[in-house]
Amino acid sequence: MSIVARIDKKSLMMILDGGVGEEHSVVIKFYAPHCQYCLNLADYYKEIANSYNDVLFYAFNMEDDNGELEQKYGFYGIPTLFHIKTGGKKTKVTLMPDPDDPNEHTWYRTNDIKEFIDKHK
Repeated sequence: MSIVARIDKKSLMMILDGGVGEEHSVVIKFYAPHCQYCLNLADYYKEIANSYNDVLFYAFNMEDDNGELEQKYGFYGIPTLFHIKTGGKKTKVTLMPDPDDPNEHTWYRTNDIKEFIDKHK
């Protein structure tokens, strides 16, 4: 059973930039407290996290960033999900694409998130 941990920017950058040498499958949700999609997605994200024993789940508050992450990693808006396969120089970061048919309450659909994770873990 996984839990979703909040992550600070220093730890986030360490994961994204290959600073974790051990191999892990990691999912990070980028959110903001004022984002209704993000708020609505929160419980589903926790349920998804609880269904994986071999994936680490984190959430990063975008209010702690000034747009640097969006520019550096090529995404715009929230919620946004990344899968990271850590492993030092072999670290691979994958952005979950925006859905073709967004859920009107949560943006992403639970099944789409699970398929994304399963494909990249």
